Amino acid sequence: MRPWRRAELELPSGLVAITGPNGAGKTSLVEAIVLGCLGVSPRTAREAEIVRRGAEALHVTLDLEGPAGARRREIGFAPRRGRRLRLDGEPAPSLAAWRARGAVLVFIPDELRSVKGPPAARRRALDRLIEAAEPGYAERLSGYLEALAQRNALLRRVRAGQTGPGTLPAFEARMAELGAAVASGRRRAVAALVEPFARWLEALGGGPEGRLAVEVSPAELAEVPEAELEGALAEALASRREREIAAAQTLTGPHRDDLQIAAGETDVRKLGSQGEQRTAALALLIAGREHLSARAARPILLLDDVLSELDPERRERLLLAVGREGQVVVTSADPAVVEGLGAHLVRVEDGRVAA
Repeated sequence: MRPWRRAELELPSGLVAITGPNGAGKTSLVEAIVLGCLGVSPRTAREAEIVRRGAEALHVTLDLEGPAGARRREIGFAPRRGRRLRLDGEPAPSLAAWRARGAVLVFIPDELRSVKGPPAARRRALDRLIEAAEPGYAERLSGYLEALAQRNALLRRVRAGQTGPGTLPAFEARMAELGAAVASGRRRAVAALVEPFARWLEALGGGPEGRLAVEVSPAELAEVPEAELEGALAEALASRREREIAAAQTLTGPHRDDLQIAAGETDVRKLGSQGEQRTAALALLIAGREHLSARAARPILLLDDVLSELDPERRERLLLAVGREGQVVVTSADPAVVEGLGAHLVRVEDGRVAA
């Protein structure tokens, strides 16, 4: 991985600080940890960009201690040859079967999209958390999105006059069943996140009265009891059928949900300053860590290039709060930011681990 030819690290529990000058390879080490847990990069969807320039391939081996014991996880990738996965030395049948869901939570500068980005970015951040905490949620969400794609394809054919609308109800029934399950999962997760988010937002200096809420689509589902969601969603799809045929796409449903993030009366998504949005994103991340710890296992927390953007007081609050339990890896160009906090220091320079 750029800029590394080879690196071998043993990271202890507690607070670990990876320090070194800009361009030394700190972010690439964070990226390798995420890749070894989830099989994807936290900064790009283009796998070829991860491979070191001039190299034919990359390979990450990660020994991970979890609730099921120690597992050796391996991932390799070569352009034009694709991805290879092994778990304890044996080939994995698929990325979904190999992925260690909930093993890691990561904050990189781009993670601000989970607050100030488009609704899809906030949905994805919430869904990733629920997938790790709630068995079966990932499959229900995938099934809903598949049924959505099938209905959209049919809407296009109906508008083009290639078929009639008579087959739409069958797809809508499947969407309503799975969409209700997705909507219920989001409701439960956000209800559980409200208190820790507000607590961490205040602890990190973001102010009192932090609020989270699901902005549901269609809006009338907000008042529908969970047990009645499937029927209400089916009715909503049927009532909008003519308009959605004209648009050739499904305009309402859980795929259009959003996550409201507020501090007091301020909608942090739209009106928060860069600092307020960063603090909200961190509060949401740490609240998610609590959520996973209570329902699955405490994830590794990775904080890349976040300390330089915080004033000294907020920085100390953050590190004292997150470093007490579990494993936390932070990167910084300045090792002084973790002085007095008992952090294990790893110094990197020019793609090598310094002595």
